[in-house]
Amino acid sequence: MGTHIWLMSLLIAFWAPCTFACTVPQDLRPHSQRLADAPLAFIGTVTSVSGLRVTFSVHHAIKGSPGTTTTVEALSPSTCSIAFTVGQRWLYAGPATSQPSVLLKADARAVLPSDFGRFQRVDDARARLPPDWQSCSQSAQCEPVPIGCQRTAANSANAAAARAHAIRFVGDHRAMECATGPEEIQHVGPQCVGGRCGHWVLDFRIRP
Repeated sequence: MGTHIWLMSLLIAFWAPCTFACTVPQDLRPHSQRLADAPLAFIGTVTSVSGLRVTFSVHHAIKGSPGTTTTVEALSPSTCSIAFTVGQRWLYAGPATSQPSVLLKADARAVLPSDFGRFQRVDDARARLPPDWQSCSQSAQCEPVPIGCQRTAANSANAAAARAHAIRFVGDHRAMECATGPEEIQHVGPQCVGGRCGHWVLDFRIRP
């Protein structure tokens, strides 16, 4: 009997870490590429957690059609799963730590829905683009526009004119020696937010 109990204890001790330890390899591709492969991605704040069901208030859709609120299924607790809590604001792109979800603000309950924390729009005021050149209703309408060593975006109908216009005001980016940006800045790409095209980045120097 004692031997049987000892063997069972040994098996449980061996089985538990195999069940809960994460063995998914890290995806080393740029965040923008990983995000492009996500079927659903949005900026949202967690409003409730019930078991494995996590409900978000959605502030900005990036991929898919999440609606103004959406509920997703979290994974069972492990080192592979994200532990969502009420009040967190996320760039949600999947419930696993191997997916490109990013915590933007640890507690967003007292801030505006437009405060995306680590998700930042590149300042493009110096390019002096007419407002209608950046008007949009979805991100697919936005095309990248270089502004010196940075980037912005314009709607497809005015993208070519915006590139030429930016060169006149900011200079020709093709003739500039631009330093490599810090690794903590991850490009997300052109996004239509609040009816305006722009270039967005994830700034991991900002505390969530």
